[in-house]
Amino acid sequence: MSKEKFSFFDWIGFVIGIIVVGFIVFILIWPLIDPTPDRSAPLQENFEKFSETPKK
Repeated sequence: MSKEKFSFFDWIGFVIGIIVVGFIVFILIWPLIDPTPDRSAPLQENFEKFSETPKK
């Protein structure tokens, strides 16, 4: 078997993929590492506010 050679464009795609995956993971763990004193509202709370029926 011959060893495959990666082209320049393969490396660019690989790097972009790593950056995208890292960004998605960062977004997912952000609520755990949120440094602000009054932390962001939890997803459950946001969902409850969003799904409330409007009061007339």
